[in-house]
Amino acid sequence: MRIILGLLICVMFVPSGLLAASGIKGRVAWRGELVPDVRIRAYRSIDAIATQQAVAVSEPTALDGTYQLDLPPGRYYLTARNFSSAPKPGDYFCYYSGAPIVVASAGFRQVGFNLVRVPQEEAAKQVKRSGVWGKISFQDEPLERTYLYVYKSTEGDFKGPAWFIQPVEKGTFRMSLPPGDYWLLARKRLKGGQYGPIEIGDYFNFYYANPLHIAKNELKNIELETITRLSMLEEDPDAVFSGITGSVVAPGALPAAGVRVFAYRTSAMSGTPAYISAHTGADGRFRLAIPEAGTYWLLAREVVGGPAAQGELYGKLQTVENVGIPLSEQQMSREVRIDVSPHP
Repeated sequence: MRIILGLLICVMFVPSGLLAASGIKGRVAWRGELVPDVRIRAYRSIDAIATQQAVAVSEPTALDGTYQLDLPPGRYYLTARNFSSAPKPGDYFCYYSGAPIVVASAGFRQVGFNLVRVPQEEAAKQVKRSGVWGKISFQDEPLERTYLYVYKSTEGDFKGPAWFIQPVEKGTFRMSLPPGDYWLLARKRLKGGQYGPIEIGDYFNFYYANPLHIAKNELKNIELETITRLSMLEEDPDAVFSGITGSVVAPGALPAAGVRVFAYRTSAMSGTPAYISAHTGADGRFRLAIPEAGTYWLLAREVVGGPAAQGELYGKLQTVENVGIPLSEQQMSREVRIDVSPHP
């Protein structure tokens, strides 16, 4: 009996270092330069960022900008910053726009942060109509032909339709907004359009002081600096692909180029998809990264958002009895073929 009790005690008090570790790791940079002394914070929701309710905080990044943050399995929203209270001009900040990050039961996800510096903004003005004015920039220069997205809720993780979208032609803007709290993001896709995932080379960012509070008769100034996705922050030679790959095929068995693949969690395939691929290349191949287990239904089309237009290449993955494609911890990758044709 004493031997059995001793074994139970040993099992109960296995050192944490012997358990399967999980979390995130990666590098932190500002304009391509790796940055030390920045901490990564993990949150359970976007709203928790504003209330500073982090569930975990990393040690400061090393001299080469690297970090590691142990996290239990789950979904997280992430920031990187070098301040713990109110930010000052010149401080570093980044909200990870790929959130929520899904941490599996074992292993570390590679997450890179591309920082901005907190700007020096003008004081709010008292006016007849409340609103916001300012500049969208990239590395200190106005960014032309971009979009400012205004959200009134964090529901949907900023992946669904915005409450309002303001085209910004020359990098500067001014717009009226009723008093309230707003979440502001800027996006510029090199291939054009208001919708779709951010790809390598696109410009985007999350305003560092979100949510922006606008009082009655108050005009606020904001400086929203954009960044681009840097592949060097996302490289992980040890990573195993998780998701669905395959071919999109047009009539005549021809490869369908310029088509995206959408993954939905329900067979209705309506609303905002859970994941969206980049455009297929000339060979019609796609690679749709999906980090979490589940069942997914796939649809391929050329345009993001709205009903399919006449002539648009469009098609759903055909399966027996319309069952979805399962991804499990035992098999987290699949290969499929999706046939598309011009929509009637």
